[in-house]
Amino acid sequence: GIYIGDGQKQGKSEIVNSLAAYFIKEFGWKVFMAKPEEANVKTYKLVAGKLASKKFHDPKVEFDYEAFDKAGEIISDKLILLNLYQHVGWDTLKGDIREAAAAGCKAFFIDPITNLTNGMASGDANVKLQEIAQEASALALDLDIIIFLFPPHERGGKVLSSQFAGSRAMARSCNLMIGLEGNRDPELTPEERNMRKLVVLENRETGEVGEFNFYWNPETTLFAEV
Repeated sequence: GIYIGDGQKQGKSEIVNSLAAYFIKEFGWKVFMAKPEEANVKTYKLVAGKLASKKFHDPKVEFDYEAFDKAGEIISDKLILLNLYQHVGWDTLKGDIREAAAAGCKAFFIDPITNLTNGMASGDANVKLQEIAQEASALALDLDIIIFLFPPHERGGKVLSSQFAGSRAMARSCNLMIGLEGNRDPELTPEERNMRKLVVLENRETGEVGEFNFYWNPETTLFAEV
């Protein structure tokens, strides 16, 4: 189980799509994505965009059909999308994960995890998040898969593991917890606003922590390590 979180509009979705594209291209893995806050057509275009270093979802950018088709050849049948826009429950999602794992999926993305607790009071939601974190960890071990969960970060600025929704339960149940930091201050230059810091907050395997600086290129939508 791996958990990645950030403040609002800091680029978590870019990380999600970059990882999915990387696993498909570099490892030939089948990837399962449950993104209930995003239409499947857009998700496909975003993942294809990472493979082609282009924007396929922006109407202001001319659509490159040739590049889109080439990205589609790489994706092939390796991208499995859950068609449940704005409504997904953990009880049914567990069954979907098992079914997809049986079909050969290795990496699973659930973004955001809090969509699984919509409509719950804060206390009930945290209890549910604890249950989900524990069961996801057990599923990952039982099925020999990687499950990425994406919790919201409750504050902007510096990211701390204690500020993730359901963080105490998550820290007990995950192998790796990562935060994404950035500064969207309008007084900064565009280059400064597109700088990001990836922070390893919890690492149960080795205990190592650290941080890595990245620049997000708005033209290619790709990250480059600084």
